[in-house]
Amino acid sequence: MKNSLSVAIAATLILAAASAQAEVRVSGFGQVVAGATTGEGERFPQSAYTDEVSFKEESLFAVQVDSTLNDRVSVTGQVLARGHEDFDAELAWAYANVTLGKGWSMKAGRQRTPFYRYSDFLDVGYAYPWIRTPVSMYNQPWSNNDGISFTHTGYFGDWYSQLQLVYGHFEGDARFDGYNYDAKLENIVGFAWDGEYNEWLSLRAAYLQGDLSVAGTSMDDLAAALQAYGQPGLAAELDYNEDKGSFANVGFKVDRANWLVVGEYAITRMDDTAMAGNDRADWYLSAGRRFGNVMPHLTWGRRDADVRTDLLAALPPEHPLYGPVASAAASEQLDESFVGLGVRWDFATNVAFKADWTRYDSRIAEHGDADMVSTGLVFTF
Repeated sequence: MKNSLSVAIAATLILAAASAQAEVRVSGFGQVVAGATTGEGERFPQSAYTDEVSFKEESLFAVQVDSTLNDRVSVTGQVLARGHEDFDAELAWAYANVTLGKGWSMKAGRQRTPFYRYSDFLDVGYAYPWIRTPVSMYNQPWSNNDGISFTHTGYFGDWYSQLQLVYGHFEGDARFDGYNYDAKLENIVGFAWDGEYNEWLSLRAAYLQGDLSVAGTSMDDLAAALQAYGQPGLAAELDYNEDKGSFANVGFKVDRANWLVVGEYAITRMDDTAMAGNDRADWYLSAGRRFGNVMPHLTWGRRDADVRTDLLAALPPEHPLYGPVASAAASEQLDESFVGLGVRWDFATNVAFKADWTRYDSRIAEHGDADMVSTGLVFTF
């Protein structure tokens, strides 16, 4: 069904453009990635990688159709097939872009949510040096939204500025550590600003908030049990049901004299959940140097979040649900570090080979550590 719907909508976009005698441009991108952890029983965060080599987890293929209908309106559709979803095609992007004048434009439809510096190119492995964007930062499982955005672009002296204002919602599968859950992120509202100075220094800042609901997690079973034991308030503190959340991000990039240095820092905040009151801090810093068409690079990253101990105040230690509630609170704790070493080789036009080793360390005993090795071929056309 997903495959048929995506193809049908994409075909509709093409036929509509053709009937209007508009210019139609077809492009695409993809990657074939193989990866595995190096130890038996190891799991790498935000993925389903194990010690068995997988070619499906991060491999993907996409086709994008862009059409200019007139001097003010263009349409874009993108169909994406991911390996971990058995290459079932989905409609990743489907929006109309309208030029409003005085540097302003408007997008309406399914589009990328600008959480991060590389959000617009999140699936385009050819656009960045790593095999995957740093996991310590790029871990939001909802990358798109259905909505509207207004963008202003312009030059201010030597600075190029782009400001994006966003409103929309997401409903669909959200992937946490290799497992899919039904999720809604409603009333997404926020902004993202990117500035570039003399084509070598880039800065960014973003802030977004929304109402989050996630179904099918272990928190749901625990919340139901608490309801049965007469603890509705505590149950509401644990489940994800229209809970307000916010995300703030700042970043920079220096690309000069064959050196590339890029970093981002983010704070995630959730109300009325096991995370409430304990903001999660994520960051990474990456540095690489080009030697002709080869770039080795090194990346450091961390994720930190404290335990919310006040959840246990309503329960005596002998309560049958005291242990499960304590475990639920502890599950949100993070004390993780990532170190990655990789290389990118642009050996042909529009094609690059990448290899990467990443070490994941957690001071939370239940999480375990892992080393992951991966290689990949990325391309655009």
